[in-house]
Amino acid sequence: MPNPQSAVPAPSLIVISGGQRSAAPSPRPESQTRLLKSLPAASRVLQIGALDSALERDHRRAHPACEWFACSALSDAVQGPFDLIVLPDGLHDIADPLALLRELARVSGEQTTLVIAVTNQARLAMLRRWVEGDLTDADTGALAQPHLRYASAASVYKLLMDAGWMPHLADASPASVSNDAFSAATWAMTDALAIPRATAQRTLTTEQLVIHAQRRFDASPVDTGRARFAVVVPTTRESQLRLNVEHSPGLQEVDARIVSCRHATSPADALARALEHCSEDWVLLCHQDVYFPAGFGAQLQAVLAAVPDAERDRTLIGFAGIGVNAQTHGYDKAGFVIDRLHRFDHPVSAAAVSIDEFAVVLSRRSVHRIDPQLGWHLWATDLCLSAICTHQVFARIVRLPVFHNSVNDYRLPQAFYDSAATLAAKHASFGPITTLCGTIDADFLTPARRAAP
Repeated sequence: MPNPQSAVPAPSLIVISGGQRSAAPSPRPESQTRLLKSLPAASRVLQIGALDSALERDHRRAHPACEWFACSALSDAVQGPFDLIVLPDGLHDIADPLALLRELARVSGEQTTLVIAVTNQARLAMLRRWVEGDLTDADTGALAQPHLRYASAASVYKLLMDAGWMPHLADASPASVSNDAFSAATWAMTDALAIPRATAQRTLTTEQLVIHAQRRFDASPVDTGRARFAVVVPTTRESQLRLNVEHSPGLQEVDARIVSCRHATSPADALARALEHCSEDWVLLCHQDVYFPAGFGAQLQAVLAAVPDAERDRTLIGFAGIGVNAQTHGYDKAGFVIDRLHRFDHPVSAAAVSIDEFAVVLSRRSVHRIDPQLGWHLWATDLCLSAICTHQVFARIVRLPVFHNSVNDYRLPQAFYDSAATLAAKHASFGPITTLCGTIDADFLTPARRAAP
């Protein structure tokens, strides 16, 4: 049947001819050009995958002194360390991606960069296939890939982190998208799922990701026994809880109890209702969209074990935020988190003035109390300021591997500004309050600023 949506009529005749005519060399695809441009200078390079010398040749033009080693699979014969490891074909032809990524630690140094090109299958073209209801595909097609579950930004980030590699998006190539009825229907569907339009369009219209990753933490397994902490999660979206917190190997490795609190009116309400189900000394209060990779649980156990019993109830721990610089007495970013597609990577802080509320650790009998008047925003910053002003103690910010897999579109909602106004009034004597989302002062709270897109 003819397609009534088509703006261009189908040709009435298609002629297919044979023969031995050789095809002209195709230009380098844009995705390969982006991969090449992203490669940093290195003295020793390891390429794993298809033995195509084009990438080596083009890279050597800019870096003629580098040593380049290529292999189809990693073996004991490959000896490092290498400054740069490149997987130009992604992971779809690798039998065990997690095992390979972990094995790469053997040939890596402290400053090694892993570069991997991943074709994003969480895009409009693939969604159209599912809607059409025919998943027929060639042997080399996307649906025949044995590791399709690693073919989205979020899922490959989790895989990399579980293997000890902390990712960051270096570049991305856009997919070809038609502004047709199907696209419009897709945006309406994502609206119905409460996924911001900007986030949905960024995800579904990206064809290839160029990801850089480094090893920032010791990934050696450590047996620390059962968790000293329970995990409390205010839950509004079940799928986010299942795909992130509940799926986290960093919680499974220490058998951490997860308490999901539905219909909470505030973080204070969620924590109060959950505490009766917690017997552990500590509580990890986190968002439902946080993923804790392998190694997180053991490393948090070590942090908590180092806290003296006498200081436990006054201790407040965050993972990313703002701390006081002891040398300059100014404010610096502190902590570590993979936030959506980018790596937030800064030193620890023993003097925090603001922590991001995606994850906070406090004692089950903590002296710190979450103020329900702050609502869902800035309550952790309020805890920091109240700790300083009321309890004469600083919160601290640690560095642990954490993935904040948020669908937020980087725009602050009106509720954030309402919380900011409450925070500023409560701590008026503190002056401007520096947070990761900006400095809260009179200018920040002006109606024009709050109304800006």
